Amino acid sequence: MSRSNLKPFQPGLYAIGKDTNEPITLDLRQENNPNVTLTIADSLNVDLLIINSFEAQHLTMIVEPYTRLKLQFSLLSGNKNIHIQATLKEEVKVEAALADFTPGKGKIYIQFDLVGRGAYLDWHTAALATLDDDKSYSVNFNHTNFDTYAMMSNYGVTENKSKLRFSGIGHIVQGAKNSKTHQEAKIMVFDADCFGRADPILRIDENEVEASHAATVGKLNEEHLFYLTSRGLSQEEAKRLITLGYLKPIIQYFTDESIRNELSNIIEKGS
Repeated sequence: MSRSNLKPFQPGLYAIGKDTNEPITLDLRQENNPNVTLTIADSLNVDLLIINSFEAQHLTMIVEPYTRLKLQFSLLSGNKNIHIQATLKEEVKVEAALADFTPGKGKIYIQFDLVGRGAYLDWHTAALATLDDDKSYSVNFNHTNFDTYAMMSNYGVTENKSKLRFSGIGHIVQGAKNSKTHQEAKIMVFDADCFGRADPILRIDENEVEASHAATVGKLNEEHLFYLTSRGLSQEEAKRLITLGYLKPIIQYFTDESIRNELSNIIEKGS
């Protein structure tokens, strides 16, 4: 299926104003303004791919009521200094994924404000850090209304002398009854000189809610590695296969075939 490129109606300002069956791409590599605002209004179903820019970028998103948004972030350039803030209004449903398999250093800060009753978010991150990469991801949810839901799943692999950090805050404010916030973070550490850390945080100011978090940072399973090498694979081939199995599931959330293929190729080469 072909994709249409989203064009600004003013410098740094973008809008999707009607229901569309055609997938849309916002390529920030073509945007000269470091501050970009995107409004999605009067849209029932949107398939949106966002590609990061070469420079530091601040993206503000406003998702108007009743939108169904399939949101995909593909970090294809080396820049990793990105700030994303999204406001989800009444009965918004968002399935979102971010894939970052390219080399680089920097920080990604993401905040979703669930301000509308019934706002729903399902978030997934997959990241590969290799060589001397130093990557940090902070994904945060603010629940400020009734019946809101947010789930976070972050998976990462760190190799060589790289560093990889996941952090996130799930905050349910007083009065946001019947809201649910959940976090899961897993990092696989391949080598002795690399570093992985996961810091999930819950801030709960209301009693009638559900909240949970889980974090795992662990070494490569030596039994899995032994099994694969005993079947004739080299150690490097075995590590690559394990990395693919750990990170490749994120690709199911991307609908653009060329992006899916590019992400697969980057994992295979990077690992």
